[in-house]
Amino acid sequence: MRSCPKCEENFPDTHSLCPDCNVELVSEVAEKEAPDLVILCTVLNEAKAHIMRGFLENEGIPCQLENISFHAEPAPVADLMKVRLWTLREDAEQARQLLEERESLQICSVCETQVAEQDAVCPHCGEQLEEC
Repeated sequence: MRSCPKCEENFPDTHSLCPDCNVELVSEVAEKEAPDLVILCTVLNEAKAHIMRGFLENEGIPCQLENISFHAEPAPVADLMKVRLWTLREDAEQARQLLEERESLQICSVCETQVAEQDAVCPHCGEQLEEC
């Protein structure tokens, strides 16, 4: 089999050009280079990891979670329950800054105003804030 390096379609060995792309076929398509991923952070709370991932992806930073399916019931095994948040190396610094900024703020569920993490009551509407 021969492959088109542009559209990656496979053709019999009797073909020399891709009929769609008009590109010379090759015997093998070179394997694409894997993205350079780094561990952004590790958390023990799976729900928090999903929230962090959603926040970063909403900011345009692609992320991936690892070890989210293991649950050591009934006794937790800390090292096995860790959830690692991965991102591209070039996005890591910005992602860490965004998470640090986010961690020092919370949002009132009533008026949707950002308030300081240590606040127990929203200074804008007086609503009792939920602890995270």
